Amino acid sequence: MPARAAAPSRPRFDVWGCRGSRNLAPSVSRLANRTSCYSLAVGRELVVFDAGRGLAALGHALRTQAGLRGVDRIHLLVTHAHMDHWEGLKDVEWFWRFGNGLEVWLYGTAEALGTIRRGFEPPAYVPLELLAQGTVRSLSWETLQAGADRPLAGGRLRAFALNHYSGAAETRRDLDTLGFRLELPRGPVVAYVSDHEPTPATWPTEMTIVSGAHLVVYDAHFPDVQSHRHGHGSQEHAALVARAHAGTLVLAGHHGPAFDDEALLASFRRFGRGLRNLRLAQEGARWDWDGRRFRPGRPAPSPR
Repeated sequence: MPARAAAPSRPRFDVWGCRGSRNLAPSVSRLANRTSCYSLAVGRELVVFDAGRGLAALGHALRTQAGLRGVDRIHLLVTHAHMDHWEGLKDVEWFWRFGNGLEVWLYGTAEALGTIRRGFEPPAYVPLELLAQGTVRSLSWETLQAGADRPLAGGRLRAFALNHYSGAAETRRDLDTLGFRLELPRGPVVAYVSDHEPTPATWPTEMTIVSGAHLVVYDAHFPDVQSHRHGHGSQEHAALVARAHAGTLVLAGHHGPAFDDEALLASFRRFGRGLRNLRLAQEGARWDWDGRRFRPGRPAPSPR
């Protein structure tokens, strides 16, 4: 096992993938080209929210970025069974680089983990356990359900049921989808609310997840509330949350694949006017914890 570098000196939050489903024009967006993946580094622990195509960029950064090379334990939280939230597992570097010494835990609902296992079964591919042989130190699976409350990365993780589904009317299929709230004893508190279609009935749950959080990622697939459908929210709703929680940094993510940068920024200017705590999620952005709040790291926050 290679010698480990120093662990990150303070928590940092990174955006690796923030496009919902596929970007219709890959690699041309300044904001989002890869499906969902975000991470919070806490010492040698890394908590990853979703395993979309952004996971490949994260895996490479663990070897190449000085601030992440000290990580050796990875907790990967998969929100639900849709493949755009776990497709990055196939290509992430830690399953291809021999003797890297990483300990990897994979968490999700029984529906999500079962779907991942079936997706990697022959003849479609090879099991993750086979990819893990000789590469990572260990690969562990843990089933979570709504209401779970467990220790994680030196803090506590809580899981909540979100409103996400496929189809409509007679073709609708509800998915077992989880939102997450991670509370570290000396901060920060980070929340993840994606994929999720807000309704008046979901507002109390959302407020339980978000209240007192320092940073929250919100499903903002569509521009406005009237467009909510297929289990996704909007920039307008993310702005409502930001107004209700002035002390929380709200990152509007899961950008819809049908919207180019100009459309995303136009919606942001419309709904985010006057909100200093609302930002568009942008791949490559980093937010550093200073002991009281998150401050922009590298690069600059999303353009307005």
